[in-house]
Amino acid sequence: MPTPSEAVTPVQHRAAKRKTHRKSRNGCLQCKQRHSKCNEEHPRCANCVRLDIHCTWPTRERFSATYPTPPESHGLVTADRPSSVASPDLPAPAFGSDMSISDMRLLHWWTAKTYKDMNVDPARWPAWQIDCVEVALDFPFLLRGLLALAAIHKTACDTQADRQSLLLQAENYFSSALETYRKNLEHPRPDTAMPMFLMSIFIVTYTLASAQLEPPEDPIGTLHHCFRLLQGVEVVIQPHMAQLMNSTIMGKLVEQDPGMPLEGEVPQVLRLKKLAETKKTSAHDFYTRTIDDLHSHFLKTRQCPPENDRLSIAFTWASQLSEDFLHLMAAHDPITALVIAHFAVLLTECHLAWWVAEWPARIVFAAQKLLLATPEILAYLDWPLEVVKSSTQKW
Repeated sequence: MPTPSEAVTPVQHRAAKRKTHRKSRNGCLQCKQRHSKCNEEHPRCANCVRLDIHCTWPTRERFSATYPTPPESHGLVTADRPSSVASPDLPAPAFGSDMSISDMRLLHWWTAKTYKDMNVDPARWPAWQIDCVEVALDFPFLLRGLLALAAIHKTACDTQADRQSLLLQAENYFSSALETYRKNLEHPRPDTAMPMFLMSIFIVTYTLASAQLEPPEDPIGTLHHCFRLLQGVEVVIQPHMAQLMNSTIMGKLVEQDPGMPLEGEVPQVLRLKKLAETKKTSAHDFYTRTIDDLHSHFLKTRQCPPENDRLSIAFTWASQLSEDFLHLMAAHDPITALVIAHFAVLLTECHLAWWVAEWPARIVFAAQKLLLATPEILAYLDWPLEVVKSSTQKW
């Protein structure tokens, strides 16, 4: 990533220092599109290997005879279709040599609409509108994830949109992006650390947002899956934490924890510890630690200025849950469901972004349904029920 001084260097000055080199006249289509020098190495040039994208050459047929694709639909969605010249073990194509009109419409939607809904703080908007897009244009799998999220956002926010078409686009983009994401997880590299981090954010947001459009039968199970994904973010960034935290874009995206002393208490959360004490097994310890940590995140959120991204504080708690807690959550343990219902209250104290707005009520009502089998502890749900009912316009 360029330093600030490099970022403002005049174009003429950079051109004057550029070394002379032989022009690439027979380079691949991807390098031509990116205006990059191709080393013309077949079957995949060095640039395409580095970016993990398909490499196509001018001498090849525009469309495969085996899998014919009409020109008007050739783009990001159909680019993953296998061709007669592609080896089955190569990564899926990224764009071919261009983006379709539908791709460009969604990219425009992101830069005009979606970026504002990625963070409540306007000071963070340029990072999502400009910096994130610049990274995505260098890493096609991230661009696919961005377009998938833009499609879901447009579905949720644009009443005139073609819902079914957008959902199909989102599914295609997202599935294709995940293929490369999973490969990169197996072989993490410094140059993919930032796009992998951003893609991790997209995955969590997409999961919760798409579940709002298509309500899940098991909200707690879906939330458990999301919490697992959040922990996956930690796995992605950990090997390159220093590099990421020192990057310019990270400073624009993430607010630093001021480390202020926590004051006050939330008695409704702390009383859950009394319930945890009824467990005379080792479960008592991790219940108590989880509740104490949730209480700390309530205090951090309440002391955080309203214009800051409180949601990131709330979901930090979820990213740090123990394996024991997650295991019981997956098993629909009643006490775990109560803790998650109190987490839903924490969400209501944040700016409820479009991708999470319906989740607090959904979580609490799922917990209520689960706790009908254990009426002796149902009273612990009174506060979460009261909060979500008063915070939604549906009541």
